[in-house]
Amino acid sequence: MAPMLGNDSIDDGLPTAQTPRKNILYIDAYDSFSYNVVAMLEELLEAQVTVLMIDSAWPNGNMVEFLQHYEAVVLGPGPGDPHAPPDVGIMGDIWTLSAADMLPVFGICLGFQSLCLRHGATVGRLPYPLHGQVRRVQSVQEDIFEGLSDLEVTLYHSLYAQMESVSDGGSDRRLIGPAALELHLLAWLAIEHGDLAGGVQLPMAVRHKTKPFWGVQFHPESCKSDRNACSKLLRRWWEMARRYKINGRGGYTSLPNGILPSLNAATRLPDIAHTMLDWTASSSNRSFCRDFITSELDAEMICESLNSPGSPTVLFKSNGRYSIVSVPSPSNWRLEYFAQNEKLFLEKMGSDGAGERAVVERYLPVSQFWDVLRYVMDTKKVDSGDSAVPFWAGFLGYFSYEMGLACLSRPKEHSQGHPGACSSPDNTSKDDPADASLLWTERSIILDHETGRVTVQSTREADDSPTGWLNEAVHFLQKLTSVDKIATDTEVLDPILSRGVVQLPNKETYWEQFEACRAQLQAGESYELCLTCETTITLPSPDTDYARIHFPWGLYKRLQKYNPAAFSAYARLGSVKIVSSSPECFLNWDRESTLEMKPMKGTVRKTGDMTLEKARAILGSTKEMAENLMIADLIRHDLYGICGSGGVRVEKLLEVEDHGRVYQMITHVKGQVDPARPGFAARDMPQLHSAGMSVYGLTALQRCLPPGSMTGAPKERSCMHLSSIEARKRGIYSGVMGFLDLGGGGSFSVLIRTAFSSSGDQDSEHTWRIGAGGAITILSTPEGEWDEMLTKLRTVYGVFTPAGTKGLLG
Repeated sequence: MAPMLGNDSIDDGLPTAQTPRKNILYIDAYDSFSYNVVAMLEELLEAQVTVLMIDSAWPNGNMVEFLQHYEAVVLGPGPGDPHAPPDVGIMGDIWTLSAADMLPVFGICLGFQSLCLRHGATVGRLPYPLHGQVRRVQSVQEDIFEGLSDLEVTLYHSLYAQMESVSDGGSDRRLIGPAALELHLLAWLAIEHGDLAGGVQLPMAVRHKTKPFWGVQFHPESCKSDRNACSKLLRRWWEMARRYKINGRGGYTSLPNGILPSLNAATRLPDIAHTMLDWTASSSNRSFCRDFITSELDAEMICESLNSPGSPTVLFKSNGRYSIVSVPSPSNWRLEYFAQNEKLFLEKMGSDGAGERAVVERYLPVSQFWDVLRYVMDTKKVDSGDSAVPFWAGFLGYFSYEMGLACLSRPKEHSQGHPGACSSPDNTSKDDPADASLLWTERSIILDHETGRVTVQSTREADDSPTGWLNEAVHFLQKLTSVDKIATDTEVLDPILSRGVVQLPNKETYWEQFEACRAQLQAGESYELCLTCETTITLPSPDTDYARIHFPWGLYKRLQKYNPAAFSAYARLGSVKIVSSSPECFLNWDRESTLEMKPMKGTVRKTGDMTLEKARAILGSTKEMAENLMIADLIRHDLYGICGSGGVRVEKLLEVEDHGRVYQMITHVKGQVDPARPGFAARDMPQLHSAGMSVYGLTALQRCLPPGSMTGAPKERSCMHLSSIEARKRGIYSGVMGFLDLGGGGSFSVLIRTAFSSSGDQDSEHTWRIGAGGAITILSTPEGEWDEMLTKLRTVYGVFTPAGTKGLLG
């Protein structure tokens, strides 16, 4: 057993009421679980954590001076290989500290491997990766594992420290070989491998014999790791770390302000922000409303009765309960943003979507686009309205998958040709949709599907007069019991659909992409990759203007009958048409302080003999649970980045639910916003001066895109590899759709089970795109994933086949 480091006879340095919080430096390897680790450290140890990325320069170029402010360093997990300098970055500098400047270190996963590699171990590939798998590890029951004979932990690694170990005759083990000269084995795991007797012994934790260095291969912060045991382990490490004292190191002091430069210095808002405010001048800070109860109306009847054919329109169902319908107003306008060339377009229309138009075009960097949105939402904040409805006024629309890619923070080394780098496709086409398209909405109708309550509302003060629009709209809707149609939806759709040309995914190509994903998983580049395919359907343009304009709306209504969903949506925004029956919530936030995310991972097709209990048994497999667990840990990280330590909790974990034509496994995570303790992703943002939730919700949306359930983990590295493997732009598929409420709330779905088109109404052909896919883990099979992709595709593709026909997919 290694001796206790430091001097146990002196004061242990534990905090008193007068002692300032201790400081820990966390080095982040662009992992999607980092903020979970940071939160655990701050919550358990009552320490203040500073985050520094692996590709950062040491402040003022002086590592030793900077580290004098800290009591310990935690080296975080991450993708890649500890042999590759870009993957570990400044982690490697820590091992070069002299004895006089040394401080305690705790490595996790990649940080653990870096520690082992530096001190005599060989790091190589596991016989098979252990991503998202929960295993029980054995320990020496000493040092930081005192009182812990074994513990259940989550693993996320495909590489391991190859240390030979032998039993001392009992249950304990000790190292042999070069690593044994410097490292002491604290915990281990045996895994099966071929014909090897006893399998392979994996070191799970070590400690340096003479230096204050500890490390664990597992992830103590995971929501499936034994929280109590991992908490004891970390507290024990912290006690031992703080007893370690070196002559010359400073005492415990408060961390100086400005020790790290601000990442988001205040910048002057561009003039386009003021143009947007000018165009919203008619909107007040109150939402005026009328309401009535009816069982005669549905959202589709309301939408098509109050929106002119071909005008910009959004219908969005939020959380299965509320349908929000946009209604034109005299000052209608919308925006489109293209992330690749950083162009913003504003278009002002008449009340019927036609008439004289004004178009403004500006260059706007991605970060400023989000700043402008925050500014407009905060400046135009609505203070009062019907508290029973989630949306009063604001923006309705979508953000594409590529808009999410533009929001990611990529490692500098990877943008300079590091082998792990994968660039996004840069080919542009007239058929590419805008990466953000939002409709300014002053007038709207909210239908509560549980109570039948219809709320008619407007932020235009003139609409509240006795002869104003609110009373007119109520009178009109109360008389509405049916909508006259020139032709039925079937008469419009089927003649066109029968002449469609379908391009389905190629199975051979998919298998090649599957193997490319597996190669990245085995190399430790990712834990999970959400591989997707695209189906295109090219249709002749309808013969009449009526049919051309009504065709997308007819598709939407057919989809709602075929596959109703909690987040159904329809949009006509410029040339873009979207029909969606998404079951998946991406991000909701209320007007007070709560953020929530509900990722879905794990799908079983509903058939005649498939029950919920059978689906639970299937989705309870190691493979399916690992798939969901990785995304559960990822979104906890995303929310901790906004809400900070102590602000995130798991409401549901790995639960199976009935979602129409499929059973899905979901996780539900909530976060509480506290302006006094924002998370690291929201710190140093000059726009977060308002107490309103709209700016925090928008920041969460910006920081959490693209949806983790559609990327895999770690998100940044996974997205780079997926862009290379898929070699296409996903567009609207895998993006998000919903609303930004001027009252402070917001709701967005993940755009799955969705078809979209960017073809103009007057084009001779219309192309519709449907995406489908699933998460590839090391336990996936190409046949199984291909079948799951087709299951998801069927939920939308079915509406593109004429009524009464079986279609290509059966």
